[in-house]
Amino acid sequence: MTSKASVSTASASAKKKTSSSTATDSPQNGPKGITFSGDTFVVPETHDMVKTLFDPTVRKSNLELVILACLFSNLLVFYFVTDNQLRINIFIGLYIFWRLSYNFGIGYLLYHQSNYNRLVEWSRKLALFDGKSKTALSKFIRAEIKSQRGPNYDIDSYPIEFNTWLIFRKFVDLVLMSDFVTFVLVVYTCAINDHNQFLHDQKSWLVNSRLVVGGGFILFNLWVKVNAHNTIKDYAWYWGDFFFRQINNEELIFDGVFEMFPHPMYSVGYIGYYGFALIAKSYTVLVIAIFGHFLQMIFLHYIENPHIDKIYGPSKNEINLSQLVKLKDLKNFDNLKPLVGLYNFNWLRASDVVNLILVLTYGVLLPIFASSSNKFVLNFGSFNVDIVFLLAVCIKIVESLSINGLLVLQSHSKFFTKWYLANDIPLEKSLNNWAIIYNSLINLTYASLFGVNLYHFLQGTVSEYLFSQWFYLRIFLGALLVFTQTWINSSMIDSIGYFGWFYGDFFIPKSRSSINHLTKAGVYRYLNNPEQIFGVCGVMGVFIIVPSVENLVFCFLWVANNFLRINFVERMHMIKIYGEHEVLKDSGVTKTFKKHLLPEVLQRRLSNDYENDQTSRRRKSSSVTITDSLDNFIRELKTSKTKLSKQKLVELSQSLSFENSDYKLQINGLKTESSEDNKYLPKYVDVGTPLEVKWYSPEATHSSQDWIGLYRIVQTSYSRNKTLISSSGRWTWCEKNSGTAVFKAEKLFWDEGLYEFRYHLAGKHDVAYISEPFEIKIPSLTVPVSHHNLNTFATDLRTQIVGKLLNINTNTDSISAVANDSEDVLEVYKLLSKLISKSTDINISPKVFLSDDVDGLNVTKLASKIINIKKVLEELSYNDNDYNTSGSEE
Repeated sequence: MTSKASVSTASASAKKKTSSSTATDSPQNGPKGITFSGDTFVVPETHDMVKTLFDPTVRKSNLELVILACLFSNLLVFYFVTDNQLRINIFIGLYIFWRLSYNFGIGYLLYHQSNYNRLVEWSRKLALFDGKSKTALSKFIRAEIKSQRGPNYDIDSYPIEFNTWLIFRKFVDLVLMSDFVTFVLVVYTCAINDHNQFLHDQKSWLVNSRLVVGGGFILFNLWVKVNAHNTIKDYAWYWGDFFFRQINNEELIFDGVFEMFPHPMYSVGYIGYYGFALIAKSYTVLVIAIFGHFLQMIFLHYIENPHIDKIYGPSKNEINLSQLVKLKDLKNFDNLKPLVGLYNFNWLRASDVVNLILVLTYGVLLPIFASSSNKFVLNFGSFNVDIVFLLAVCIKIVESLSINGLLVLQSHSKFFTKWYLANDIPLEKSLNNWAIIYNSLINLTYASLFGVNLYHFLQGTVSEYLFSQWFYLRIFLGALLVFTQTWINSSMIDSIGYFGWFYGDFFIPKSRSSINHLTKAGVYRYLNNPEQIFGVCGVMGVFIIVPSVENLVFCFLWVANNFLRINFVERMHMIKIYGEHEVLKDSGVTKTFKKHLLPEVLQRRLSNDYENDQTSRRRKSSSVTITDSLDNFIRELKTSKTKLSKQKLVELSQSLSFENSDYKLQINGLKTESSEDNKYLPKYVDVGTPLEVKWYSPEATHSSQDWIGLYRIVQTSYSRNKTLISSSGRWTWCEKNSGTAVFKAEKLFWDEGLYEFRYHLAGKHDVAYISEPFEIKIPSLTVPVSHHNLNTFATDLRTQIVGKLLNINTNTDSISAVANDSEDVLEVYKLLSKLISKSTDINISPKVFLSDDVDGLNVTKLASKIINIKKVLEELSYNDNDYNTSGSEE
């Protein structure tokens, strides 16, 4: 039961058939499938699990009869075992077995099918669908397929991938149905234990409430499953995209329940389990439900999500662009991830340390000190108020008034920004300092909330709780709400970045921001303002765990502040910046609610969604797709860090073995060391310099498929007559028996080291000649300590480093404008920073290229930054030496 929002496998108007045997009557009808090897076929109609097993009008296959027998055999426990507690233990054991079979058994098979096509390979190796095979297993499998699809089904006319999927479906039916049946039997036996305990020992209104709420959860769960199946059909329900793809269904489609909840089959799709626990009034059932749900989320994380990303995920270029946006986002925060709560804590950042001190003071030290003294209680007659509680309330009120007030002033009069600009402070600093203020106040409120509860715990005031029943249930629900708020906050940051989390739209103009539209991705696909509901649910969770009057007051303060800030501060500003069209657009939950619960006329009148063309939600990036390397399997070899001396590497080269060969390679433009001590070292070339290679081969034996490749000696020294590693694109054809080729740009190595060219025969990796070894060096540039020599240094930097990697002709050309035309901008910046760092001996980060103003960084500005770094380092070094010298003289 896959979580991905796939497309349906057949037209919604397609007529349902009652017998599998008719599946091949119209072979040209139905959706088209394509295997990963490229074979196309028409996907026959299949039925869902319940209809297949329990609908008497649908033909039952051999395995389906076995599955039904296994399901009904569970009832034998009631016949042979009379002790109900023993029945409970048996069914718990059976449930655990089937749940592990689901999440780890099916998970294992799907993992290997996704990564290694293992199930299909097993079918092919065992000849399961080969009519010529005489093995018992093959005969049984073919008979099973015939019993499923009918006698007219031609096994050989369908690809092995589809037939394998049909058999895999039966294993899924057995495991999933057994998993559910044994869980229901656990519920039943727990409910009837102690003479139907689920109906006793509680007031009648509470019993009825449990039954109604639990039944509501189950009915909602049923609706989720039915709606999900109607959306994704059997193809995705049975993980069909692990075996083959459906043509014209290359994208995820979010519709129905998939537009309301992330991974609904695995998130709200298990709410019925908790409904059963409520009805049964059993902590045993609750623990079993949590256990099953937890394993299902593990299955989602390690099996489903990687496959979804692999099949439907963004391209490598889209991922790089997303990373680029996130890196640019950090330029507003001094190129470091800002503190959120205490996450991203950095001991070397003063504001982080201050936050930690405040949290420990108000959350731990103050409560401990107050609990040891009676002076922290104010008496108002018969009414006592804790000072710790009053302090927490005051902190929350101050936080609310301060943040809301500053945001209103900033929205209407740019109060914050004007002060920074008037004092010649960069605009980005205003957002960074606001983030520190905002996070510090938020940390204070949550620390004080924790501190009040710690204080009462140390005081032992359990008797003053508003209610004290259902302790373990309260712990579970409270912890779930706290976790939900933490997860929602993390998902929000992942979707809108730190810029959005800290209200960056209030401080940075759209023209200077990388965000021009409100995001509808991630958690915002389902809710426009997820923090409105879930942003304070953790405080509600604290109240459920510790139901005191103080925590009830905190709930009211948090909810009221959250409602006012979102609806009267944030929303008004967002409408002003992005317009009502974007801000008031219907969320996924709203759309689905209107679609299923309101008449079509009311839907149109109430809809805030102005986009009638739903296909616009599938807009694809116009950026160029990066061509993935076909040689990932040797990535470690290519980036080998083996340390060998130059002379040793020269000796490792096999070039002397081909001294008498009829084939020749000559490299032009290599330089020689002028020093007498280095005359025995190989020739060299500066990094990025194009290499001209002349070749000659005997005309009688020459092939137009002969080719030359460039390699690192340390990776090829163990093989003289055959090259065993990929050239990774650094090669060229030798169509004639003699000629010249130029290796430049992506055909060059950009690392220092010793290299060689190899001449290969007839399109293979047999070596006919190896060139003399040569060294690639990064030129050394002297960084001046004064800007008087800025132009000279900038020119050297451009001609020797930057200009060789990027097509930059003048010192004032924008680096980012040229780099953005590259397939992988981040890799270009990383390589550029590495080359400059090694050349100048001044370490710079790739973030340097993302932290300049809107005009873009050019070579002159870059040179100026390097000189400034050099000056600071020189001054620090000079001060240290001066201090040591003066100290010794005294």
